[in-house]
Amino acid sequence: MHRSRIVIVDDSSVGFSEVEQHFAADDTVFIRENDPQKAVEVVKTTRPDLLIIDVSYAGLEGWDILYDIRNTKGFADLPIVMVTGFADVDLRIRSFELGADAVVQKPYNRIEMSAMIRNVMRLNRFRKLAEQRAEIHEALVLTQQAYDKTIQGWVKALDLRDQETEGHSVRVAQMTVHLAKAFELPEKELPHIWRGALLHDIGKLAVSDTILKKAGPLTVKERKIMEMHPVHAKEMLEPIEYLLPALPIPEYHHEKFDGTGYPYGLKGEEIPFVARLFAVVDVWDALSFDRPYRKGLPQNVVREHLQAERGTHFDPQVVDMFIQLLQYFDERVPSVSSIWNSTKEAA
Repeated sequence: MHRSRIVIVDDSSVGFSEVEQHFAADDTVFIRENDPQKAVEVVKTTRPDLLIIDVSYAGLEGWDILYDIRNTKGFADLPIVMVTGFADVDLRIRSFELGADAVVQKPYNRIEMSAMIRNVMRLNRFRKLAEQRAEIHEALVLTQQAYDKTIQGWVKALDLRDQETEGHSVRVAQMTVHLAKAFELPEKELPHIWRGALLHDIGKLAVSDTILKKAGPLTVKERKIMEMHPVHAKEMLEPIEYLLPALPIPEYHHEKFDGTGYPYGLKGEEIPFVARLFAVVDVWDALSFDRPYRKGLPQNVVREHLQAERGTHFDPQVVDMFIQLLQYFDERVPSVSSIWNSTKEAA
C-alpha cells in the first residue's frame, strides 16, 4: 500500500500536530523541514504527495519555495498548501498567482484543515490519472502508427514483387472504406477494413515466383497452390493480435456468394460482410485499371459485369450500393482515374 508523504515547512514542534495525528491512522508519513532554504531539495529527494508551507515562519523564502517548485520539472503539479497567520487578501491572491492550490489561515479548524488536505490530494490523484491516460493514449497512437507503417512496408513489398498490381492495394483499400461508410458501418471498424484491404494479397508472399509470375495459364496443381494464398494470409496475420480484426478480408475475399469460391467454399452470409464488400471493389479495380496484358475496360462494361455477377460471385445488395457509390463519384469527378484524388483525402 502506498504511504502518502506530506512535507511541512515549519519550525514549530506543535504547529501541525493535530493534522499529523489525524492522518497517522491513514498511513501518512509527515516530513518536517525546519530550514526553508533546504525545503526544495527535501521535496526533490522525498517526492511527496503534498507540500505545506507556513508563510508566517518561512517569510519571503516561502514564496521562493513555491516559485521554485512550480518551475521544477517533474514537480510543477505537486499540490501545495500555504498556511498564513494573517488575514491578508493580497497575500492570498499572491499565493494563488504563484501556484498554490489552497491557502489556510491560522488558527485553522482541524476538521476543515484535514478535509481540505484530503481534497487537494484527491484532486491531484485525479489529475495524475488523467495525465497517465493521456500518456497511454499517445503511446497507443504512436504504436498504431508504427504498425501501420509496417503494413505499408509489406504492401510496398508486394507491389515491387508483382508489378501488375502496383497501386492496386491502396486503391481498393480507399474504395472499400468508402463502401463501408455507404453501408454506415461503425466508425471504429473502418481502420480494420482499411488494413484488411491493404493486406488482402499478403498471402501471395508464400507463393513462388514461378507460379505468381507465370505468363501462361496455370496448371490444376499450380492453381490449387495459388488458391491457398488466403490461408497463408491467415497463418501470417493470425498471430498478430493487432491485425485480428482485419483478418476477414485477406482470408475470405475470394469466396463467392453462390459458394463456388475458395479456399473454403463459403456461401451467402457465411462470408463475412466486409469480405463481401471487398470482393466487389477488388474485381471493379482489376477490370478498371490497366494491366500489362490489357488496358482498363470502359466503366459501362465494368459495371455491366458487376451487375451480371449479382447473386453468383457477389452479394446483390453490395453490388447495388457500389453502383450507387460509383454514380455518386461520376457526378463529382470527370473520370475513373480522378476518383483517387478525392478518395485519398476522404478515406
